[in-house]
Amino acid sequence: MNRNLPAAITVIRETAGLSDQDALRLAHTLNRDGLLVDPERSYGVILHRRATGGWSPTPRTELETQALAWDASCRRAAELAARIRTECGEGRGLLRVQEQGDRLLVTVQVTAQEQWAAWRSYLGVTTDEPQALEYAHVVSGHRDGVAVSLVAYDVNEVEARTVAAAQMPYRHGGVVYDLALPLRDSGGDIWDYAGCRTDGTPLLHHRDVDAGLRCSLPNVVDLVGPLTAVHDEQPVPGVREPITAAVADGGEHA
Repeated sequence: MNRNLPAAITVIRETAGLSDQDALRLAHTLNRDGLLVDPERSYGVILHRRATGGWSPTPRTELETQALAWDASCRRAAELAARIRTECGEGRGLLRVQEQGDRLLVTVQVTAQEQWAAWRSYLGVTTDEPQALEYAHVVSGHRDGVAVSLVAYDVNEVEARTVAAAQMPYRHGGVVYDLALPLRDSGGDIWDYAGCRTDGTPLLHHRDVDAGLRCSLPNVVDLVGPLTAVHDEQPVPGVREPITAAVADGGEHA
């Protein structure tokens, strides 16, 4: 860590009249780009003479190695933040992306289950945190080697509406699917509900493949997700009864 950062943040804030957050971001950017002097950093190559003759670079200390690794992690986080702002702007519900050292905090507004599923897939969500807020859902994931916390507003309300409108609601990976509707994968192919395994996990079959070949919903989500309900087609042929224990959590089964 550059020991000049705290003083630089103060000078930037007072001179430019910026907020604490903006001054912090600007100071870190200047430091990352090598525009802020680090009193503990060597800007040249230090050589020492070998016992056998000749010269060789001085090995980095453990602290220098850790500092370089930290800087690289922060650069990856900044690059990912810029990518998210570019790829997930208008129409995706993105509210803000905050850089917090080597990790990110992404805040979104969710208006549909498909949107929530897409965000979870995009940010590699693997963990649902204990929910301390009634109006927001907090999950954690990784993308491009960067740890990401995702705060999503109105997920609970969207899920409640989805469950109320669904004929066969089933929850898997924090997302509710209506198995009575066709499901479109990320490649545009359609999957239909094709019964359940003995443990209650829904099975799906691909419309363009032999109906006898079935795949569990968790596997389909993992391989070609996220899945989006198709509302403008006929419901899945042969679906008459809801799954026992509607909205039961789906296990991670093959």
